[in-house]
Amino acid sequence: MSEQAAAGPRYGVPACRNSWDEVDRVLADWAGQRPDLDFTPVGVVTRLSRLRGYLDAELAGVFARFGLTSADFLVIVSLRRGGPPYRMPQARLMDALGLTSGTVSVRLDRLEKNGIVAREPDPASARGSLVQLTGKGLELFDRVAPVHLANEDRLLAALTGDERLALAGLLRRLLGSVETPTTDVARDLGLILEPAHLARQRRQAVGLADRAGLLVAGVQPGSPAARAGIERGDLLTCLDGQPVSSSTGLALLLADLAGRRSATAVVVRGNDEARLRIRLPGLA
Repeated sequence: MSEQAAAGPRYGVPACRNSWDEVDRVLADWAGQRPDLDFTPVGVVTRLSRLRGYLDAELAGVFARFGLTSADFLVIVSLRRGGPPYRMPQARLMDALGLTSGTVSVRLDRLEKNGIVAREPDPASARGSLVQLTGKGLELFDRVAPVHLANEDRLLAALTGDERLALAGLLRRLLGSVETPTTDVARDLGLILEPAHLARQRRQAVGLADRAGLLVAGVQPGSPAARAGIERGDLLTCLDGQPVSSSTGLALLLADLAGRRSATAVVVRGNDEARLRIRLPGLA
């Protein structure tokens, strides 16, 4: 047995080997080979990557039974969830799917050919089109959606209901932190903030200590944050004694502070930490 194994598992690897997955085995190997490096992120990122592969294959299998691809179903869902008349401008659909105009056109061409969507000129745009789910498309959604949801439920069978909600909450925080470059969840305080991963990157780039928190990208003049002394470039690390590491977590924390007149914010300016009292307008 290696010295590392004798000392116990690292990187969140369970002590019970019978509970290990393939990623745990990888982490255990690295703990012995390079104990000087922190492989903890591998436990999250690699599992997300492997799960994505399994899930995509399982979902694609269901859609294929109905003559669809996963990409086709995303178009149908985007039109259906908007409600009657199940129509939107092609440009808005493109934005909703996060795709280029050419990619959306290819998907719509295929669906229109099969009678699932119809396109017509958009009277509000000289060059734009309106995309509408047809009767056939609505009927197809009603057939596919229950099977698709049952399949997703089956794929999550290893988790209890509470575990699914807990996982969804953690993924919400992580996804929210990487999807947008700034957040205005603290706009009532006069703050525009950058997510934690960008904050760490910017601090490391200028040789500052690696700290977790949200970077202050802007402070509105005369706002509670400005009056408290918070400045652009500060790192917000804590509010009311609670760590601040995601916009989602901060939004929930601010909601919990409803009824309070003020709270203590901990900010890092350079490498120096300061505790500042900030009023909570609109929350008192």
